[in-house]
Amino acid sequence: MNPKFQSLRSALVCPDCRTPLGLNEPLRCAGCDTVFENMNGVPKLWPPSRAAEISKTVETFRAPRAGVRDNAFFRALLPPNPICDPGATARENKVKQAMQGGVVLNLGSKTARWGEHVVNLDLVLPLGQPESGSVDLLADIQRLPFANNSVDGVICTYVLEHVPDAQVCIDEITRIVKPGGHVYVTVPFLFPTHPDPLDRWRWTLDGLRYSMGAFEELSAGPSGGAFSAYVSIMPTLMGSLFSNFYLFNATRFALGWLLWPMKFLDLIASRSEKNYMTAANFYFFGRKK
Repeated sequence: MNPKFQSLRSALVCPDCRTPLGLNEPLRCAGCDTVFENMNGVPKLWPPSRAAEISKTVETFRAPRAGVRDNAFFRALLPPNPICDPGATARENKVKQAMQGGVVLNLGSKTARWGEHVVNLDLVLPLGQPESGSVDLLADIQRLPFANNSVDGVICTYVLEHVPDAQVCIDEITRIVKPGGHVYVTVPFLFPTHPDPLDRWRWTLDGLRYSMGAFEELSAGPSGGAFSAYVSIMPTLMGSLFSNFYLFNATRFALGWLLWPMKFLDLIASRSEKNYMTAANFYFFGRKK
């Protein structure tokens, strides 16, 4: 079993009844007698009460025409990243420094890595990479399998817009982070719908601050400004003139390539105090009170 997973065993509880899972194999809840299986060597701690619902969601995870979307040629046509975030590197370095030790979770991680000690947690294994080792634990962030005040930090980037109940997830993050522990969250504001498998929520900066009210704000603001929002939205706006899958994507891709240099105007716009009013995304970096 993954050594990184072993390092957090003492913090694990049943996601439903919160009974400690202990150190024995296989993982078994003494409270509700649930046995948690592994998937390709990755512990799968889905809450028993939601397992059927999650399974149904996962079955519909792959969008229509998944074969086309996964095609190497199709993916090579994808336009460059439309987001320009001038402060990203410095901000992420501060996050890494604050969370350089202890138990740190990256929720909804997919394949992203924030550090050797950071535990990657996702609902499912990444498509096409079932044995990549990129995910350390399978779990539902609406019912996290961790005891109260048991982790030192949580990273959650562009995940909360996809969950059924974002505030429940934020409450779960608040529950498991120790007092003095850190959290780093990013969410969209003016950004097109991007189902994964669904896209449900958006935040203003004030709304994000309110949602993260259990944490002392260390910094918060746009993570991609007004021109990034324009470059993100305009191709989809024009593509939406067409219902046809191929015409829609041809329009999006062509405009995406033509417009992407405009995002670099955010290098200038990011200096404005009004940049938050039409930002593409927002971030919140905080410490639990």
